[in-house]
Amino acid sequence: MPSPHSYDLRKRAMAHFERYGSATLTSQTFEISRSILYDWKRRKKETGDVRAKEGYQHGYGNKVVDLVKFQQQLEGDPGLTLSGIVKESGIKMSIMTCSRALKKLDMTRKKRPLATKNKMKKNDKPS
Repeated sequence: MPSPHSYDLRKRAMAHFERYGSATLTSQTFEISRSILYDWKRRKKETGDVRAKEGYQHGYGNKVVDLVKFQQQLEGDPGLTLSGIVKESGIKMSIMTCSRALKKLDMTRKKRPLATKNKMKKNDKPS
């Protein structure tokens, strides 16, 4: 994700925009798009400032922090599918994060929700 424009540039551009009232002139002067000026104008109207948003990422983390504990949980119930592992582990993660963690641990994943003879095991193939 690209970094936001500096706060100083935002203030100067909004001051110019408010003084001259022309988004085209301001966008050409500061080499920014007109749409970003309108976004900043809306943000200033809503919050009173044009600062960039901070701390807005919500959702799943991108990695499993304690792989040893995660592996022990998997060995306790090797018949779980990826979605089952996500639910049972108690770790807030996506299915793709779980899949990457299994790959990092060099473990196979169960692909069918029905019971099978073969359970999850260590991958015997060389990497």
